[in-house]
Amino acid sequence: MGKIMSNDPKMCYAALKLIEQLYKDGHIPVYMYRNILNDYAEIVDLSKFTVAKEENECTK
Repeated sequence: MGKIMSNDPKMCYAALKLIEQLYKDGHIPVYMYRNILNDYAEIVDLSKFTVAKEENECTK
């Protein structure tokens, strides 16, 4: 999977919101969604995103 090609916070936020919707719709697993968010933690405020706890915490 590729990276978001911009460091513009507004563009990254918009792209991450689309990825969040993929997660909510069940198209990507929680660990993948969490990893993507962590990649952009320095650019975007992650408090605006929903992340459920993983059922099996050993898979981190």
